[in-house]
Amino acid sequence: MAGRFAGNPVRSRRGRGTSPWPLVVVLLLLVGLQYYARPRLWDGPTAPDFMLVALLLLAIRTTPGVAAVLGLLIGLVADVLTPAHFGAGMLAHTLVGYLGSQGRAVVFAENILVTAGLFAAGLWVRNAVMLLLGGTDRAELTRSLLVWSPLQATTTALAGLVVVVLFRDWLAIRIDE
Repeated sequence: MAGRFAGNPVRSRRGRGTSPWPLVVVLLLLVGLQYYARPRLWDGPTAPDFMLVALLLLAIRTTPGVAAVLGLLIGLVADVLTPAHFGAGMLAHTLVGYLGSQGRAVVFAENILVTAGLFAAGLWVRNAVMLLLGGTDRAELTRSLLVWSPLQATTTALAGLVVVVLFRDWLAIRIDE
């Protein structure tokens, strides 16, 4: 499984290759934050999306095809939990995963603002695709894309930066400030 991750893998303490376990622990933490902590602490239109952070952290380490499949699976989980417009979440997450993997050359600039921009742009694109495919009326679409999505993108970017800064050694990310 460690061979599937491109980029700078985390070296084991003995120096014998790579270990996916630090990344797995961070991903499990993000899943717990999304489905356990977030609904109890901050469940509103501006709440950060930890699953999108997890998707983008995986996307910048894998090929575009693998990132798209991961996005499809995360979107499937999102669609199963909110089945009003089944398929919109799958397409939106697939697109964000693919584009996040393609944008890995930009992310490896290792700048904290570029990383925050990746998280924010990924969330805004995901929300735009889901709203457009969901048949949202013009007034709600405008309000969501110009007010709620930027606010949620900001909170998601901040949450993603906290994760990246706290776990940068585990994620093998070097941040230049």
